[in-house]
Amino acid sequence: MEPSSENNLIELICVRCGHSNNERASRCAECRSPLDDFASTSPWEMGTTSSSAYSSVTSPRTKPVIFWGVWLYFGPSAVGAIWYIVSFISSFFGSVSPVVDDDPELMGGSILILIMMILYGALSMWALWSVSKGYFRKP
Repeated sequence: MEPSSENNLIELICVRCGHSNNERASRCAECRSPLDDFASTSPWEMGTTSSSAYSSVTSPRTKPVIFWGVWLYFGPSAVGAIWYIVSFISSFFGSVSPVVDDDPELMGGSILILIMMILYGALSMWALWSVSKGYFRKP
């Protein structure tokens, strides 16, 4: 804390960015880092700050082995799911086989597999996007 010359107000100086703040502030007005003792030890406060000192600790850059492992596992899965969905839709709207038309149970099973492939494709693409975002983050 540092006394100010105007009306003896106490200003809090942020240790992260050096911005002066009001004495009653619990977060820095500039970088949103915690200023008081409670805020700096609370996991919730540390996780919701936008300061680079805290954000680098709470969400570190993805390691290359994890990045490539996720891409090797979920990459073919995402491509396969997209291929199945596109081929199902093109066969459904194009030339539907007569076996599927005659057997409604087979059509119900095909739709169930389609729903599962949509969910698995969405999960695969989310995993790829998430790990790629963490890997290409600037250090």
